[in-house]
Amino acid sequence: MTLDYPFFLVCFLIFIPLFFMDFFRGRKRAKLTDELEKKLLISIILFRLFLAFSIIALSGPRWGTGYIPDEYKRGLDIVFAIDISRSMDIEDAQAGRIFQSRLDRGLSIARETAASVSGARFAAAIGRGRGYLAVPLTYDNEAAIVFLESLDISSMTGRSTNLESLVEAAAGAFQNTSAASKIIILISDGESHSGILRNALNQCIRDGITINAIAVGSDEGREIPVQADDPNSITVISRRDASAMRGAAERTGGVYIDGDREDASSALSSHLLSVSQEMSPGGSRVESKQRRTIFIILALIAFVASKFITRQYKKPQFTLASIVMSLIIFTSCTEGRLTLLEANYLHSQGRYDEALLSYLKAAEHEDASPYAEYGLGLVFYLMDQSEVALKRYADSQGFLENYPENEHRELRYRNHYNSGIIFFEKEDYLSAAQAFKEALKAAPDKIEAKRNLELSLMSISMRQVEQNTTESRQQQKEILFDYLREEEQQHWKSREWDPEEHYTGADY
Repeated sequence: MTLDYPFFLVCFLIFIPLFFMDFFRGRKRAKLTDELEKKLLISIILFRLFLAFSIIALSGPRWGTGYIPDEYKRGLDIVFAIDISRSMDIEDAQAGRIFQSRLDRGLSIARETAASVSGARFAAAIGRGRGYLAVPLTYDNEAAIVFLESLDISSMTGRSTNLESLVEAAAGAFQNTSAASKIIILISDGESHSGILRNALNQCIRDGITINAIAVGSDEGREIPVQADDPNSITVISRRDASAMRGAAERTGGVYIDGDREDASSALSSHLLSVSQEMSPGGSRVESKQRRTIFIILALIAFVASKFITRQYKKPQFTLASIVMSLIIFTSCTEGRLTLLEANYLHSQGRYDEALLSYLKAAEHEDASPYAEYGLGLVFYLMDQSEVALKRYADSQGFLENYPENEHRELRYRNHYNSGIIFFEKEDYLSAAQAFKEALKAAPDKIEAKRNLELSLMSISMRQVEQNTTESRQQQKEILFDYLREEEQQHWKSREWDPEEHYTGADY
């Protein structure tokens, strides 16, 4: 068993003073009847169990593994970090029987990988003496490759290699709110003459970024091409530093791939696809299961039982059965809501991956499904997936159709109001106005919904005015163009048909 928050186990120290309190109170209970003393003792034991189960639940216990459905696809954010120092011009990178420059070999691996991994976002960073983010994250996998292929290394400033700056620039492409797996594909010969690569690797570890290292070049090395216009150039042998590249990958949990392998791109693509959570419908993955909900339920059972046990009944033979029935009803009604509370807590802490899984579990319970779908909409919206968020809000509203209109009014309002916000951001003002109208039907006293409805209606009017103005200007331009064309034609006609009797020039 593993614990997410083991420091909560320190709370068990509270049982030491409780033990002494129970010991001294036990002497004062000597005057009680045997039956009442026995019930009181059982109640104390049950309450202590309640405290123990609560502490274990706070520590976040996990054990065993289970198959979790992949209803949420995390995807990948991939940044190609390309070293473009002078040593990358050396033609000692082998692709089969053909030798090519280290940069060309690295670019070919990057191009083939981007074509093989679908559904991921790609970015590109380049670095020589300093790293730069050249292409931000985009779903257009060709954008980064086209840029890298158009690089003119001779026009870049700086000579030494600074892999620390390159990795930092690549890490700057990731968004903190994104739940996608963050991966940097570092393509270099491993030689670094400035900066401390370990500092950048430590930052990647803290931010949950994985580095996959592609080492290009040969271990024997070759001479760096001497620049003819630089009289101070000297002959230097550049060799691939495979150990530095391998260490960068292993330290961040990535893979190291030899760029001279013929299947380098396919090996990298296979690894990226295995990391990606984009599986076919009905797929699943194995994960250590969170068992906190079990201890929360046990704690509630112990607490309720500690209160029931001390009550007096005319027919004691039915006491145990009543307790069991009450607990069954209590736990069957609250399991989904307990999971929902856990999801809300994870969402408030910004742990969106775990919150999504908890919301999906809560959605399996009928009493919690409307609120779970609403929570999923909130999380997806924070992850910049507005279309998915709209669908979740609509699903939540669909579940509410089974309830009377006077129930869950706040949730109905929130579903419509948040949908209106998304429509307004997408400049679909008509849909936004309709959503805000529905929100006001659920909660007519909400001022923010009234204000946003007015803004939506004003935006619709302004757009219509702009369209009419544009059409009017276009018509005015066409009329002016026709007028100028007529005037020009008249001008040239008057010159072309000049009367012959006024002509005084030569006749030939």
